[in-house]
Amino acid sequence: MKKARRPKLYSDENARTLIKKFAYHAFRRRAPTTDYIDALHNIYKKQRAAGLEFEKAIVEPLAIVLSSPKFLFIGEKTADEEVQTRLSDRELAARLAYFLWSRPPDEELYEAAKANLLNNPTVFKRQVDRMLDDPKSKSFRDGYMSQWIELDRFDAISIDSKRFPKFNGYMKAAARQEAREFFGTMIQGNMEAKNFIDSDFVTINGALAAHYGIKGFESRHSEFKKVKLSADSPRGGLITQAQFLVSGSNGERSSPVIRGAMVLEKILHDKPSPPPPNVPELDEASDEPMTNRKMVEMHQKRASCASCHRKIDVIGFGLENFDSVGQWRDKEVIHTKGLPMSVKIKPGGTIPGGDSFTNVKELKQALLKHEDALAHEITESMMSYAIGRRISFADQDDVAEILD
Repeated sequence: MKKARRPKLYSDENARTLIKKFAYHAFRRRAPTTDYIDALHNIYKKQRAAGLEFEKAIVEPLAIVLSSPKFLFIGEKTADEEVQTRLSDRELAARLAYFLWSRPPDEELYEAAKANLLNNPTVFKRQVDRMLDDPKSKSFRDGYMSQWIELDRFDAISIDSKRFPKFNGYMKAAARQEAREFFGTMIQGNMEAKNFIDSDFVTINGALAAHYGIKGFESRHSEFKKVKLSADSPRGGLITQAQFLVSGSNGERSSPVIRGAMVLEKILHDKPSPPPPNVPELDEASDEPMTNRKMVEMHQKRASCASCHRKIDVIGFGLENFDSVGQWRDKEVIHTKGLPMSVKIKPGGTIPGGDSFTNVKELKQALLKHEDALAHEITESMMSYAIGRRISFADQDDVAEILD
């Protein structure tokens, strides 16, 4: 059998052309200098002279391109290196592509930029809609949610496999993916941000349907789909998803403090201050076994903790009907004198602002009165994701304009 002929491009005669084209596209259609390409080509020729085959000799020049600041960073300077006050269409195309696709612009976006059309609101909106409809927008769905709700915190939780044997690696992966799929459903349906607080649907697979006790789920075991919730379901929204609830635990027992702080930060746009130094853990508050609520209330008696914990803990109490892995429970099991004892959970309280609740559904209704705070949180976190830096005081006029 004859050996397949190598494409003409992959040859010594065309190595320089390949390097040049590769750098041109890696630098987002900015032509590299002749000296730069010559230097890379010389590296290639030295590798070939040392006896390396084409495929191995070309690796180092291409790796140098991929380690260049022109590839790793999005430059937004004019030719004379003066900072611009407004993005050019080409720069806007790059920003938009990395925001929604996590990759360089495609041909259509480059052509729109070349024709100076992207600063036209109608054209810009059409491009955004097109990009969100493209499968590549999953990069935005997954990237933004991973950053905003800090999925690395969820990944770091080690679940007690003896107490929760069904919450295995597959289940943890499904719980992780749920947040992304849920956000994807919101994007595709152009839904309001308040669905993060409460929604009449979940986006789940078969494993999560069983975990949540949702009956009649019809889908392949690993396939996620949108499911309408019954009126009496405690599910819906971000704060009753397994990944959120697991993140608000230590893997063995739920933590009203952590869950309350997460809701305060992600829903009410009010990040709590870090705890003072040398504060003992909750389970060190007493030598006697007690419920989570009792331990937290004892913690509140410390003068250094009281001011913050009054607004944090009560929100966490509202989620206490969910155990460490996010399953529903009416009672909390504690061990006294070596024997398990079930204690009925009391989830009620009054959140900052004065609204009282007696269960998780009422907690959500109270939180829905703070949609403006959620909108502020989403706006700032999405701006931060889009432009790749923290939002500062200098950005607040832009934030206010977007919110309006």
